[in-house]
Amino acid sequence: MIQLSAIKRLFSDSITQMNMSTNKLTLVDNQVVQGQVLKLFPDQKALIQVGQTKLVAQLEASINALDRYWFRVKGSEQQGLQLKIMKQVDGNPFTKLSVAKDLLMMFQQKTSKENILLVSELVKEHIPITKEQLLTALELLENTSKKDLPLLIDATKYAIKQQYPLSENVIKSLVQIQSSIPLAQQIDSLFYSLQGLNEPTSLVKQLQQSLLNIISIKQFELDSINGLTIKEVSKELQALREMLLVVSKEGVVGGSVKDQVDSLILRIDGQTLLQQELGPTSQMISQIPLFALNNTDLTIQWTGKKQENGKIDPSFCRIIFFLQLPILKETLVDVQIQNRVMTIIITNNLEALKPLVIEHTANLKELLNELDYHLSSIQVKSINMTADQIHPKKQFNITSSTGSYTGVDVKI
Repeated sequence: MIQLSAIKRLFSDSITQMNMSTNKLTLVDNQVVQGQVLKLFPDQKALIQVGQTKLVAQLEASINALDRYWFRVKGSEQQGLQLKIMKQVDGNPFTKLSVAKDLLMMFQQKTSKENILLVSELVKEHIPITKEQLLTALELLENTSKKDLPLLIDATKYAIKQQYPLSENVIKSLVQIQSSIPLAQQIDSLFYSLQGLNEPTSLVKQLQQSLLNIISIKQFELDSINGLTIKEVSKELQALREMLLVVSKEGVVGGSVKDQVDSLILRIDGQTLLQQELGPTSQMISQIPLFALNNTDLTIQWTGKKQENGKIDPSFCRIIFFLQLPILKETLVDVQIQNRVMTIIITNNLEALKPLVIEHTANLKELLNELDYHLSSIQVKSINMTADQIHPKKQFNITSSTGSYTGVDVKI
């Protein structure tokens, strides 16, 4: 049984991997970081560890080996970084809870259960944060219901890691994209709410038509001339967003309908925030509403190297499809392509699926050959895996856009 959307699974299971994916760190001006002095060197130098990154720093103040300190980052990598000592880290014994309290007290903030929970997550994953970001996050936390607290924490971590502005709109968009309510259901609900309005304005009628343009998609076929491609559906969603913005701004709807309009705007904006450019690599995550399949969504993640035209190289890439289907239920399809050689792993619990896949494998190979792809293998795996195997939800991966810092003369 699935209780969370695929996007929520992306957040909850992969943000930790964002930290594990690199042992380097980008530091920017005014960030506050916690570091441990690993070793003192002659000439007033020391080896400092911040998260998984080790920095050789020039000392301008007295510090003790093996102790932990709060540092404020000054300058930039281009201009030269400095780490200014703010204070020694309190907490004996040293725990993420004690350090979280220490950081909150350092900035004279309440050590409430909710505040400690948020800061503990930042401390646990060694995420640098500015004082302004922290105060903004704590303010948003005050206006968040308890049930949405985990969503806000994940959104905050993701926004900071991606170096997005920690604004209310960004955080709310990242919270909305994690909603367990399918995008298709959200669109459908708004359409019927608008139908219930008395004497709708021309703007409302235009919005209804924009919604209908998407709801009318009865079948999703990538290989059909009459079918809509993912790109075309995405364009329809962006057109819908523009119409939603106009309706929201003009105030032609109010109450719960206005709330539905604004929530849908944030949901679509959230998809945009999940598009990443990681140097030569691109990663895109999209939700496509499937109204013909019980108002569910198709969630797709592309990862691959960028070509000169900016598009992902179809010869070397990975595509993951996640669906909640009426009969097949929770289904994940992991497609990996190397030099146009394709391996496919389908993760699903339906026993009858494996013989069906075997039956149609030959036909699939022929179709792929026509597209100049070679199918190397196709496997069906159960979701109920052994402890040493990866659960399908953890195969989704938001790779960190965190850059690297390897300088050796950081002044303290």
